[in-house]
Amino acid sequence: MRVTRAFPLLLVIIVTTLFSGLAFSGQEKEDIVVYEGYFSRQGNNGKMAEMSGFSHYVKFYPNNRVIRLYISYPYSKQVSAEVISKIFKKVSSQTTGSAYIRDTFGLLDKPIVAHLDVFRRIDGEIKFDCGASAPCTIEFLDGLIQVVKKGIVKDHIIKYEHVNE
Repeated sequence: MRVTRAFPLLLVIIVTTLFSGLAFSGQEKEDIVVYEGYFSRQGNNGKMAEMSGFSHYVKFYPNNRVIRLYISYPYSKQVSAEVISKIFKKVSSQTTGSAYIRDTFGLLDKPIVAHLDVFRRIDGEIKFDCGASAPCTIEFLDGLIQVVKKGIVKDHIIKYEHVNE
């Protein structure tokens, strides 16, 4: 009789231990992506910015956070790298969740949009929601990143250069 009462308890302990081990082994460790500096889209002060109407900047943070800044063009030509770094610091302290914030952040003459979000590691790739039908993939190269956005005919590749703070 005592063996049958102890068996369910023993079974619960074994299953709990087994599943907690599986959960931890399935989690990917956080590796340092690039937390120093930020990335500026190639063509931010040229044709790409003129066509899209804004310049685009990206910064990665620990715990899979990413912040993207959208500064209207041609106003973005007046904003220095130092001010962009300060904006990233202010934005990152405002919330830990996902958000769109439109503000001057006390540093600009015109409001800009800051998009706070997360990126994920899926099958060894770094991905984030970029508003397309499939998530975008981030590829880290020497001194820059490429954002690969799936297209119907071919993928769209947008390059960002690393800017040291």
